[in-house]
Amino acid sequence: MDTVISEKKAERIYQLLLRCGAERTQSGFCGKLVKEIEDLVFYDQSRVLFLDRTGKICDYRLFGVNERQWNDFMYYYENDLVFSKYPMKEPLHLSQKEKVLAHNYWYDFDEKTVDSSIFVDDYVRSLRLYHSLGIGLSDQDNCIRSIIVLDRTQDIPFTYHEIELVRKIHPLLENYHIDLLLDSGPASSPLQTFKQSYFLTKRETEIVGLLMDGLTPSLIGQRLNVSVATVYRHIANIYQKCHISNRQELHRLFSGLKPRD
Repeated sequence: MDTVISEKKAERIYQLLLRCGAERTQSGFCGKLVKEIEDLVFYDQSRVLFLDRTGKICDYRLFGVNERQWNDFMYYYENDLVFSKYPMKEPLHLSQKEKVLAHNYWYDFDEKTVDSSIFVDDYVRSLRLYHSLGIGLSDQDNCIRSIIVLDRTQDIPFTYHEIELVRKIHPLLENYHIDLLLDSGPASSPLQTFKQSYFLTKRETEIVGLLMDGLTPSLIGQRLNVSVATVYRHIANIYQKCHISNRQELHRLFSGLKPRD
């Protein structure tokens, strides 16, 4: 079953990517994503967890969750009582599919949860959390460094189409996230100006430079050690962001941003 994206929803996604891509910090990016994604996937509250390189929670942002609730969560976390199928205090490496997952905490208030634990019984149930959608964002080493959790306090499960929609845009979001964790340096070169003007990722900016040098997609793939299909996918994203359709237009656009001698 495939997820068909309407023209109206595609425009919302495009605007989401532009607004999130304009952020210059990891915290700002994740916070903007939480706010913008509500137009595509509704939720009642959200938590953003930032992890250090060892996999431990080092910071957080709360949306609709009060500090007392968060302090309760940290009590369970620090005492290794948080229910999770993944390690919570060591580097976390996930497949692309696992980076976007929905979790149903229970099926009926009067029935024991399938995943019963002290954390679920004493904490989750007290908050009346029914469903959560987790979005993991990694660094350049594919280690999860940010986790966005969208909670529903109503018994309305996240649908297949909602989950697949988030999975479709996740690679683009993760590219932005990786760029923010890398040392990008000052935006002094024409390519850096081009990147900031059109919210390109680091990889997309790299491919623009190689296209401007006259390399074919096949040679770009060899240079970057990626498949030709991946190169074409990046080129399609570049064209979409820049509102162009071919390399000739890219040359004209890039030349317009170059400083004159």
